Formats: sequence, structure tokens, C-alpha cells
Amino acid sequence: MKVGRVIPPLLIWFMPAAARLFLVCTETSGDLLGSRLVASLQEHIPNLLVRGVAGPRLEQLGMQAVYRVSDFNVMGLVEVLSELGRLKHQFNVLVQDLKQFKPDAIVLIDAPDFNLRFAKAIHGLGIPVIYYVSPQVWAWRPGRAKTLAQITDHMLVLFPFECEIYRPLGLKTTFVGHPLVEEIAQFQPDPAFDQQYPTTDKPLVVLAPGSRKSEIERLLPTMAEVARRAADRYDFRVPLVPSFPLEQAQALVGNAPITFCPGGFRELMARADAAVVASGTATLETGLFGVPMVVGYRLNRLTHFMAKRLVKVPHVGMVNLILGERVMPELIQNEFTPERILAELEKLMQPGPVRDRVLEKLNDLPQALGGLGASDRAARAVLTDMGP
Repeated sequence: MKVGRVIPPLLIWFMPAAARLFLVCTETSGDLLGSRLVASLQEHIPNLLVRGVAGPRLEQLGMQAVYRVSDFNVMGLVEVLSELGRLKHQFNVLVQDLKQFKPDAIVLIDAPDFNLRFAKAIHGLGIPVIYYVSPQVWAWRPGRAKTLAQITDHMLVLFPFECEIYRPLGLKTTFVGHPLVEEIAQFQPDPAFDQQYPTTDKPLVVLAPGSRKSEIERLLPTMAEVARRAADRYDFRVPLVPSFPLEQAQALVGNAPITFCPGGFRELMARADAAVVASGTATLETGLFGVPMVVGYRLNRLTHFMAKRLVKVPHVGMVNLILGERVMPELIQNEFTPERILAELEKLMQPGPVRDRVLEKLNDLPQALGGLGASDRAARAVLTDMGP
């Protein structure tokens, strides 16, 4: 079937009777979550028909793509405005396609800016709408929780504390856990990585300045100064994201004694003694590898001013939020200085009660995130809504 075309009504009529799922993921991260979900569903329903917006992983599983993730990959206000007509057409095609496909259930994965609008458009069709991965309503825009309770039927959440947000609103909510737990538990370090980046006799400290250009430009120079001051004690390495030019990163650190390992985040964390990590999902991955870390972030002044008034959370680090206490030191804005980072890093590196407590708490993290089997739990939750 051709991408971007509504299924002809007669063709739907003659399609063999089988369970049907309409799935929408407009981001690469959603493709990964969706593919794991669909793979688990196929173990229960081998002849499952899945259709909607797919990424390459989902298409490999046989999902029929009305559109692909790449069709929605538009960044920047000017770009979005110039593509508005096309995006609106795609939206309308999807709504019509879903109505003709007549699925047993609909799964919308993350991407709230798109999926909340889509959920509103299909509300009232009598088909269960399942939202997989809650928007961060616990941090900002809490009004979205009420909206989701009105236009969806089932929320699948990654973090246990999210259940207490939606259940009081009358929305069926299932804590399925985070797929990262299983993903990292299955990770096997590549021996070739050690050959490419030989280890030293110094403890390894990973400096992870984030994945966005603005993050790297703000955080990496400060991290480089930490490396200059402690080069005699630690081996500093940076898992630079492949999308950021290596030459530009080298210019940001100057003569700092840093080894760049593009794309080597998990390889480095599997070997690290400690890390300095930009606040975000990377802190969760670092914690699941059992690596003590200093969590840091720095925004421009206006963004930080607004964020302080909009974001209402006791911690910025995901590990601290999940564990419910300040386990990892957090250095935000003006606190993110070489002196403060190095002082906190030294505490985490030294054998003793501070490091022992952090390592002990990190042992609890996988279970706090639901343990192994998140995708299978998500699949079973979807199956309950699809009916017999």
C-alpha cells in the first residue's frame, strides 16, 4: 500500500479478519518504543495488523505506514510555518485512514504537541485510545493531565509517581516501567571499543554535555576546565553525539586533556567510575549503568528565569526524581562551575560512605523503574483494551 494514501473502503472490507491496531509515533524515540511494543504484541497475536505513522524499526515488523516518522521531522518555527499546509494535510489523511481502518485500539506514543491534537480529533469514535509515555505534566503544563483524562482511555506510564497524577482524574493508568532497564541490562560492551580507545591506569570520568548544540556549547567548556584541573588524577572522555562536529567540539575544549569518543555513550558508561552529565534522559541511562554522577545544567538567563516559574519539581535529575531524594548532586545555572563540579566529583570518587551510599541507591534504580519486561507489560495492557 502506498505511503500517505487512505485505504480504499472496498479493500478494507475484504481484508482478512484479524486484530487491528492503529499506532502513531512521530519521533525516532517513539519508533524504538513502538517496535518493542509491537514485537511483544505479535507474540500474543501473530496475525496482528498494525497501521499508522511508523519508523524504520516498526516497518521491519510489518507495520503498514500511512506516513513515516521522517514526514514529521520538522524543526524550528520558520520551518514549521512553511510546512504547515503539508502537515495539516497529513493530519487529516491520518484521521480519515483511521476511521476506514476501524482498529480495535489506538496507541499514541509520546510527542504530545502532535498526539494531543490527534486524540482530540478522534475522540468519540468508540475506539479505545491508549497514550504511551506521559508528557512531563509533573514538571510543567499540568493542565495537560486533565485534557488527557478527557480525550484518552488508558495511560501507560514509565515512572511510578505518574500514576498518582492521572488516577485521581478518573483516567485508567498502568505503570509499565521503563524499557531502558531491559535495554541496558542486555548491553554487551564491544571489545573493539577498547582497542580504538585504550584505557589508562587512571579512574575513568565521563563528561556528557548533552545532545543538543546549545547544551554542548554551554556545558562543554566548563567540563573541559574540570579536566584541566584534574588531569593528573582522572582520565576524562566525552561521548560526543555524532551530529555535533568533532572539530567544533575540539575548539570548545582547547588544550584540555580530553578524549572524544563519538557515539560511545553506553560503551563509556559501561566502563566509567564516575560522570558529569547534563540533566535529561542521559542521567537515567548513567544511573542504570550504576555510575555515580554530578548532574548539571545551564540555560540562558531568560529561559532560566521562565523555567523557574513554570517547572515545579524538587529535583532536575531523573534519577533523583525516581528515587525520591537528592542522591546525586545537582549543579544548576551559576552553580555549574569547575570548582563546584570538581568538589562534588571528588566526593563521589573517594572510597567511603558518600560513594557507598550512592552505589547502594543506584542498585535500587532498575526495580524502581519496574524491572525487566516493560514492553511486555505495555503489550498486555494494550491487549486488555483490544478486547477478545
